[in-house]
Amino acid sequence: MLKIDSLTKSFGDKKVLDRLSFSCDSVGITAVMGASGIGKTTLLNIIAGLDRTYEGEVVSTFKKVAYKFQEPRLFDWLSAVENVKLVCGDGDADRKARHWLEAVGLSDSLGKHPQELSGGMQQRVALARALAYEGDLLLLDEPFSAVDRETKERLIDLVKEYGKTHAVILVTHDEQEAAALGATLINIH
Repeated sequence: MLKIDSLTKSFGDKKVLDRLSFSCDSVGITAVMGASGIGKTTLLNIIAGLDRTYEGEVVSTFKKVAYKFQEPRLFDWLSAVENVKLVCGDGDADRKARHWLEAVGLSDSLGKHPQELSGGMQQRVALARALAYEGDLLLLDEPFSAVDRETKERLIDLVKEYGKTHAVILVTHDEQEAAALGATLINIH
């Protein structure tokens, strides 16, 4: 479970989050929406523990947080499957990495390096890596922004399925995405 109470965050004189309060359960999908620059990515960074300079309270019972950033953040010198294997831990990492890359529609690109992939394909490798980490909380920052409609539908189904057994918090600008995911909406003003 995650509980946020009166979260306030400023950058200098600019307040991006102002007394934000909400909670989410250990299972299900929460969609964070709001105008550009309003603090949605900052909120994810705070939840992930990457930003600890804020006022208010953030209480989380989640032990393992997976984060798919807005940009792919892939290692250029590693193939797609190697990028995903990095988070798979011990055991059958190769099989697990291949499974998640196939799940995002990249079974024909396992050996390709990021520079050989389109922006949307890189985004899918990053999503596969976040899913392969198997966090009890999955943070997604605009995960479907660089893919076509058909691919987006496939990825929405995948994330929706993941949300049946895990907590997912995603940032989106698309109300239809949030509705397709069956997400609880949090609007930041």
